[in-house]
Amino acid sequence: MRRLFAVLLLALGMAKAIPAAEPALLSSDDLMFLTHMIVHHRQALELTALVPERTNREDFIRFARYLDGAQSVEIDQMQGLLDLAAERGIDIPHHEMTGDPPMHGMLSKAHMAAITASKGAKFEKLWLEGMILHHEGALDMARDQQEKEFASGHRSYGVDTLVDDMLAVQRAEITKMKGWLDAWGLAKR
Repeated sequence: MRRLFAVLLLALGMAKAIPAAEPALLSSDDLMFLTHMIVHHRQALELTALVPERTNREDFIRFARYLDGAQSVEIDQMQGLLDLAAERGIDIPHHEMTGDPPMHGMLSKAHMAAITASKGAKFEKLWLEGMILHHEGALDMARDQQEKEFASGHRSYGVDTLVDDMLAVQRAEITKMKGWLDAWGLAKR
C-alpha cells in the first residue's frame, strides 16, 4: 500500500521518491535452514535422475522431471539468498554432513544403493517410499523453521515464502506418491 501511495504521489509530482524498504537480513536460523535444505534438495535430484532408466511409467517419469525442475529452482533461490547475505558481509555457515544419513529426512547410503540397484516395480516402491520419507523430512525442517520465525517474530524476505511454498507443495506431492503406491499395488508388498 505504501508503495502504491508513493507511486501515486510521484505520478502527481507531489513527492520525492520513497526508497524501498531494505529486506530483513537473514538470521542464523535462516542461514542454517538454507544450507541444510540445499543439501537435502541435492539428494532429491540424485533420486530424480534415477527414474527414467528404471521405470516405464510415463506419469512417474514426468513427475520425476517436474520434481527435478522444482527442486533445482528452489536450490537456485536458496543459493541466491545465501549469496546476497554473503555480499552483505554475513558469514555463511558450513557444516560437514558426515552421518549416514547426514540429516533427518535424508536417505542412508544403503537405502540409496538399494534404490539404485533396482528396476521396475521394486524400484518404484523403494523410490516412492524413499521420496515420501525425504519429503516428510523436508516438511519437518520447514515446520521447524516456521516455528522459529513465529517465536522470534523475524521473517526474512524470501525465506518465509519459500518455507510456506515448501509446506504446501510437498504435502501435495506426498499425497500423489502415496496414491501411486496404492494404485499400482505397491503398498502391500
